[in-house]
Amino acid sequence: MRQFRILRLCGALFLVVGLSTGCSQEKDAFLNRTFHRLTARDNGWFNANEKLNEVVAGIETAHVDDYDRVLPLFVYGTDEQAKNATPDLEKCIDKCSLVIERHSMNIKGKEKNKWIDDAWFVIAKSHFYKKNYYEAERGFTYVSRRFKEGDRHLESLVWLARTAIILEQFGKAQSALDEVTGQKVLPKRFDHGELAAVQAELDLKRGKVDDGIVHLESAIPNARTKKERVRWAFILAQLYQYKGLEEKAIQQFAAVARMNPPYEMAFHTQIFQALAFNKGNSKEIRKKLTRMLRDDKHIDHFDMLHYALADLDLKENKDSAAVEHLLTSARVSTTDVNQKAKTFLRLADLYFDDRAYESAQQYYDSTKSILVETHARHEEVSTRARVLGELVEQLRIIALEDSLQALAKLDEKDLEKKIRGIIRDREQAEAEREQAEEEARAAAQANPDAGMKPPAGGAGQRGSWYFYDPQQIGRGLSSFRKRWGDRALEDDWRRKDKKGTALAELTEEEETDPEAQKEKEKKEEEWKDPSFYVKDIPKSDVALEASNVRVCAALYTSGIIYKEQLKDADNAIESFEVLNSRFEECRYTPESFYQLYRIYLEKEQTTNYFAPDGMGSQYYANVILERWPDSEFARLVRDPNILQADEVRRKEEEVAYKEVYDRYRQYMFASVIVSCDGVIANEPRNHFLAKYHLLRAMALGGQRDQSGFRDALNDVKTKFAGTDEERAASEMLAAMDRSTGQAPPTPQKQGAAGEYSTDPGPHFFALIVPNQGSDLNTIKTRISAFSQRYFPGTPVEITNSFLDTEHQVVLVSGFPNKELAMQYNALFTSGNEQLVGINDQGFPAFPITTANYTQLYKSKDVEGYSNFFAQNYLDRQ
Repeated sequence: MRQFRILRLCGALFLVVGLSTGCSQEKDAFLNRTFHRLTARDNGWFNANEKLNEVVAGIETAHVDDYDRVLPLFVYGTDEQAKNATPDLEKCIDKCSLVIERHSMNIKGKEKNKWIDDAWFVIAKSHFYKKNYYEAERGFTYVSRRFKEGDRHLESLVWLARTAIILEQFGKAQSALDEVTGQKVLPKRFDHGELAAVQAELDLKRGKVDDGIVHLESAIPNARTKKERVRWAFILAQLYQYKGLEEKAIQQFAAVARMNPPYEMAFHTQIFQALAFNKGNSKEIRKKLTRMLRDDKHIDHFDMLHYALADLDLKENKDSAAVEHLLTSARVSTTDVNQKAKTFLRLADLYFDDRAYESAQQYYDSTKSILVETHARHEEVSTRARVLGELVEQLRIIALEDSLQALAKLDEKDLEKKIRGIIRDREQAEAEREQAEEEARAAAQANPDAGMKPPAGGAGQRGSWYFYDPQQIGRGLSSFRKRWGDRALEDDWRRKDKKGTALAELTEEEETDPEAQKEKEKKEEEWKDPSFYVKDIPKSDVALEASNVRVCAALYTSGIIYKEQLKDADNAIESFEVLNSRFEECRYTPESFYQLYRIYLEKEQTTNYFAPDGMGSQYYANVILERWPDSEFARLVRDPNILQADEVRRKEEEVAYKEVYDRYRQYMFASVIVSCDGVIANEPRNHFLAKYHLLRAMALGGQRDQSGFRDALNDVKTKFAGTDEERAASEMLAAMDRSTGQAPPTPQKQGAAGEYSTDPGPHFFALIVPNQGSDLNTIKTRISAFSQRYFPGTPVEITNSFLDTEHQVVLVSGFPNKELAMQYNALFTSGNEQLVGINDQGFPAFPITTANYTQLYKSKDVEGYSNFFAQNYLDRQ
């Protein structure tokens, strides 16, 4: 028994000695290597790698594809997901850092623990999914260079290429991929599919779509997982369609459908087959789409199915059928806002091409309200909606005045009969509108989830918390509406009678105001009163003349919109000819004849147009010379070269205006006002006269001269009606009126010349930036790089601090005198490309002495110091 105890004690002692010997990281023995490899793999790396895989799976699960674009080959998640995943990814980094610290066996420059490169790889990959790409790049580069014989060497090069692609370092990405493909022998377990897919991604980023297709075709059969193979195959079909290879695209989409993809992708394969169709018989595709319309499983995608049918109709020149399908698509749309925007845009384009501008304007306006700002056509849609809105406004003026003049020609009996018919038509339209609203409410109750989007899952989470689960939300909402109806989200929603609540008292006070309620009811019912239609009828000669003035102006304005903004010469000609035939002489008759002269002259010069009836440019030129021989239009007809000289003058004036505007952006308001006054007084024919008037007004506003600001804006409205400047002035005046109802008193300027002093000694350079939307670290880093490049001999220090609740000041210190600070200011504000995004945002920037900075920091009056700086630094240069 005693012998047995001694043996046990010796065994335990031997084990302790063995373990303590094996713990050494500097001894290259079997026991040491085995111990460190085992503990590195099982204690740290395995858990970190599993957590990383869980995070990546969560990001990929939460990703929602936008099928209106070519899908990304790889899913890396959004900034929000990266932010949510950061705690888990930090744990991965910490675990692997501990593994490296405790189990690395770097003996004679060679790593003896084969799991250390895996730990470094997890660290780099964690930085990648945190979107800390520069750290990830460093990590992958380290692994690829330090562990050239390790398992992660080639994989790190592939991920280095992925990182470089995101950073748009395409040369570095290609070098990394070339290093992999240049290997004589690749390991058996190497992922050839990933390599080809990364090369395809690089090709696509470079715009080499053909090369991307070739590499993607190679990647698909080598994909390691079904998920990758299906996704890449779908993207390949999209690329075929993008390149106009319709037959290949249809075949590839059909191949994807046979791979049993997820529902959304499977549905879009059917839709895209229809959209890719270009020739032949569409009967089979139509039959398939119609069959899908009978399956309620696709109810949320019925809008897309009708859109695809409309696309087939348009390709077969069945425009009326296409419009019907598009209208149905818009009507049955439930949750897909992007598809509704596509439908509205397609309708708008069809009406626009057919020159049905009123309908086009309605659909462009609807499209603008729901189209994402990143859409390629967002600016074009906004412009067309605005321009067509202006056109429709003029057309409605013409239609209204024509209707009123027609009513004025009727006798009392016919007029009364006509008005009764108008009221009857309005009543019928109101009844139809109420019925449509009732049907919409019923549809909303039948489909309670319409318009709801499932919340994006957090990164690293495979499922959703109960209260964020879209299925549970849908069930709860449906149950609520069944019991309580479609009630608004508000306090005391459960009370049918809200009396006794503060909200009810406020609401009742607003709703039961007798005067307001009476006025509201009167306005709603006034269209039922025949006298409502009689009051605007032009019965006297004076009223008829005023009506004709409005028609003349509307005809000319609509003609200009057709000609200049819509490039629709035919409708422009019609507008101007109607004006000329309807009015012997009105305010715009000379301009109308001149516009017709210019239109026909351009047609004759560019298309060899010949007017068979003799109504070409020469006819209109003769009319102008005969009727208005001393006018500006006659001068332009006699010497067309004046227009070329005028264009040269316009370009020179544009350069001069930009110079004044640049001074405005530098808060040099006094100098701007002087320049604007000079142009306004001495150059009445300046092409930018309206802009000078508006800029002068804005400079007055910058000086806190509220009275002058308002007067100048009203001056712009009066003198330049119908221009962009007039609209901008109206918006500013409306904003002033909304603020207090009257111009605020002019505040006492801090920072007047008497409160600051000039000093040729040491200076700071200050940049005032807003808190919201500014990345201070990036700004300071870029300013530091700029300073080191252009002022290497001046050791500067860059700091930032809060100036007030909305702004921070970035302070560059280290300038020994005013002269050097002004040199820095000149280079900083000169549009240096290294500071794009900083020095072109209109942020106040100026040199400032220590004493003046103390005063500025107390007063917070940046504008006051800007005026002092302009007068005492810039104006004296």
